[in-house]
Amino acid sequence: MLTVQAKAKMSFDFNGYHFDLKPGEKLLFANDVFALLPKELQNAFEKTNSALPPFYDGEDLNGKTLFVFMQGAIGDVLCSTVALREVKRRYPDCKLWVAVSGRARPVLENLSYIDKLFPHPAPVKEVVKANYMIKAVEMVNTPAFDNLNMVKWFLWKFRLYFAENETPDVYVDQEIVKELTPVFEEVKKLSGKNKVLLFHYLASSIHRTLPPRLLKEIEDLIWEEYVPVICSLPEEDITVEVALDVYGIRAGNLSYLMKDVKYLIAAVYLSDAVITADTATLHIAAGLKKPTVQITGHWEASMTSGTYPTVIPVRPNYTGKTCKAPCGIHATGEPCPEAKVKHQFYSPCLESIPPKVVYFALKDAELTCEKDYPKPEKCPLCQFSGEFSLFEVINQHRIFECPSCGLQFPYPVKAMDYDEAYKGEAKNIFQFSEAAKVYINYKNLEEEIKERIKWERLPRFNILLPILSLLPKGKILDVGCATGNFLLIAKKFGYEVYGMEASKEAVELGRKKYGLNIAQALTFEELPEDFKGPYKVITAFEVIEHVERPFEFLKGIYNLLEENGFAILSCPTYFKFENMSLSYRKYKWWYGDYPPNHLNRFKPWTLYYGLKLVGFEEVVVFTEPLLRGTILEGITPKAVELTTQNGQKITLPKEVTTAIILDTMKPLYVNARYLGNFMYAIGVKGKSGINWEKVIRDAIAISAADIMWRDERR
Repeated sequence: MLTVQAKAKMSFDFNGYHFDLKPGEKLLFANDVFALLPKELQNAFEKTNSALPPFYDGEDLNGKTLFVFMQGAIGDVLCSTVALREVKRRYPDCKLWVAVSGRARPVLENLSYIDKLFPHPAPVKEVVKANYMIKAVEMVNTPAFDNLNMVKWFLWKFRLYFAENETPDVYVDQEIVKELTPVFEEVKKLSGKNKVLLFHYLASSIHRTLPPRLLKEIEDLIWEEYVPVICSLPEEDITVEVALDVYGIRAGNLSYLMKDVKYLIAAVYLSDAVITADTATLHIAAGLKKPTVQITGHWEASMTSGTYPTVIPVRPNYTGKTCKAPCGIHATGEPCPEAKVKHQFYSPCLESIPPKVVYFALKDAELTCEKDYPKPEKCPLCQFSGEFSLFEVINQHRIFECPSCGLQFPYPVKAMDYDEAYKGEAKNIFQFSEAAKVYINYKNLEEEIKERIKWERLPRFNILLPILSLLPKGKILDVGCATGNFLLIAKKFGYEVYGMEASKEAVELGRKKYGLNIAQALTFEELPEDFKGPYKVITAFEVIEHVERPFEFLKGIYNLLEENGFAILSCPTYFKFENMSLSYRKYKWWYGDYPPNHLNRFKPWTLYYGLKLVGFEEVVVFTEPLLRGTILEGITPKAVELTTQNGQKITLPKEVTTAIILDTMKPLYVNARYLGNFMYAIGVKGKSGINWEKVIRDAIAISAADIMWRDERR
């Protein structure tokens, strides 16, 4: 912040306000805002010092005045309304003063809990009357701002941390609504549609703007149900009409009606759904509880929409020559580095998003706005009965979380058709998932030894090799064995192998190609008599996340084991390194961790608790090793500019920083217990006498060495 005083009498317009200053009058600026003043105006001021109010640090505000010094674009200021509202809810007797830019002032000027609005720059003679102040300026490229959700950032600055409602307050001018209503009604009449979808494909910078081609393809998908309209503010882009003509986009362009942000708010209010790349429109739509799809490439979506229940974010799954989405680049006036490398205008990561994914996200956004919907009565694992939190909506399913055991599960629940999956015939968002390719690739079988070695080298099976060498031999049943890849490994270790698989095609392939003893069955009750045990070991790799009744599934495994037998299960881990680095990343459409593919998500204690509930005496939980490739799923190394002692600047390219990071992380490769991509649980029906802590520690270290430094054995 910067305090300056006028050297002489001054009269000027700046930042959406008019100022008349007498000599010596003082103004409080954000440093970057002062830099926007024309040079002659900067020279008309001189820097000075003033005793400003102390920064607010969580004190009781009843009977006090809090001055909030804010700049920010329209979207930033909309996010601030959550904290501003929460202050007044907690301290109803406080006075709340806010200084804000003229452009963003309409967002705040009709909110009842704000007692007084000031311009930015703010008159120091008024600022000093407050008891406390909050500095909410110069946010971009600061550590907290670049790593916190926008709403959470303001709550943090206000020392509130949580709010009763974490969606913005949006004031709708009903006079403007009356003005625009006939236009929207005419658009619906001419199109023959009952619903309007507002496209806001422009953004505050080129690299955040949606390619018109993507807009056209999305329009074709929603055309039967929605009439699309484009409502852009006048200062955003004068080329909208050209883009519509060139790409044959049929959307009605109502941008000529958008005089300012109040008109955009009214347009969102009159629309039935929103698809946007612009964050201001996102915050407006979230505040008005409209079904909204946010398309984002440059920034992790949870940073802007993570607290909004009616918004479905769509992220690109993109890795290019210079970056991996999200790149974290703030608004710039030119194409992103990756676009320049590819000699194009629009960001390649946004172009990589399949239009159908956006369409499916819109269908999910519609579900988020339904008020009455089926809710679970009890947890399918621990049988807890009570209220369940809604975690997300994805692929037309609602995912709930159990407050007792932590299981995340869909309701209503229905598993997928696995014969359909093996044929690659998914007809929803799952068709774009990397997991869908796995089902198809299972059919690409090699001769037995090559096939076994191929699977032994995969981290999720390699971690088991030291453990299998330790366990007693006997009959082993692999549940969900596919074509029998793990059975080939178990046979090498001397087990008498049995397999169980739901897909008829996979069963036939395993029997014919390798002569394996595999039964087609979806449940344990469907197994032939000679498959009903008892078994020394039962394995189920990436199966429990697919079953409709996980408690009954675990109980079935327990009942098929002989006394002192072992169960080994695996599933995707909730706390893998990527999730820890980039939040859980809801609506991660390309991964497949959602219904009807995955029905359950387990945290480490959830899987532990489930095995204990069904009777296992000893339970140990761990993950496959954290590997170099896994680390790069969770971080995006960037080039770094260094300055030597003599002032020389040296740039370390991304490849160098990547090598440094990967080498520095070596201790994690052999020691990380819970950060790998697949989680395991071993349950013992009785007592084993095994020192599991030592076994798992050594298995992780050996497996990491075997995978990454295999050639050193030769």
